[in-house]
Amino acid sequence: MLAFLACVERGNLENQTKLLCRSIRRYAGQYRHAPIHTFQPRHGTEISAETLVVLNELGVVHHTARLNTAYPDYGVGNKVFVCAWAEANLREDVLVFLDSDTIMIGEPTDLDLPAGIDAAVRPADSLPLNSTGPGDPMDRYWRQVYAICELENEPFVETELGRRVRAYFSAGLIAVRRSAGLFRQWEADFRRLVQLGHLPEATGMSRMDEVALAATLVRVFERLRLLDGRYNYLIYRRHRLKSPWREAALAQLIHVHYRTFFNKPDFLRSLQPPLDPTEEIVRWLDQYLPFEPITYAPQPG
Repeated sequence: MLAFLACVERGNLENQTKLLCRSIRRYAGQYRHAPIHTFQPRHGTEISAETLVVLNELGVVHHTARLNTAYPDYGVGNKVFVCAWAEANLREDVLVFLDSDTIMIGEPTDLDLPAGIDAAVRPADSLPLNSTGPGDPMDRYWRQVYAICELENEPFVETELGRRVRAYFSAGLIAVRRSAGLFRQWEADFRRLVQLGHLPEATGMSRMDEVALAATLVRVFERLRLLDGRYNYLIYRRHRLKSPWREAALAQLIHVHYRTFFNKPDFLRSLQPPLDPTEEIVRWLDQYLPFEPITYAPQPG
């Protein structure tokens, strides 16, 4: 059995989380009725009564325990503590963490882990953090991560932009087998790296959730499912993705990551290559977009 996890706090995360939960209930196929747990893990970030009503109507279980007390100024780190708590307290065999700024638009069968597979995740391209190996300016940092976390394996992956880099993954979509203990290992790796002050010079704390996740998943790389381009589809990078994902229709995808671009008017119609505006998923999204507050952020190059 599978359960979905997400974080929600006051503000734009409320719009995002409501859309995420609606998308699961509508498009996740055989998993559309799976348990969904949302978490508000920091003090002073209470969601509105209206948001709570919507979550209740969608059958979502909302948790307000203060799980991120160690690093309350690091909101991205909420997911680390939420996932560790869920692994220790929930009963489902597979736990799937989803960033709130994502939507499920297809049946995620690859997240329902078979025997012998402990986790599923999508490799990620991060110019400030990736190392292509010996000779790369970031390689010394990653070799120190491996030493601190006592890792012997040094695997490489291919990112969504086609680069071969030391294992690095998006923390926007993570499926784990609960019995493998990987979410609690993630918290332990995160705490160890942060407490030792081993932060990347270029990004500081802002990406330490993914740095620690890479360390955790290197431990089980042989039992790791690398998801294809249908998952954690970076729609704001559509024009830079490799074929066939650059030209993909939304109906061919399963999970889409949009960051803050759903606050931008007509964002879906500005994409290149263009989407079909008559697609059912596009028309369904139109009733909820754009989110407020409206932004006019330029699309990444």
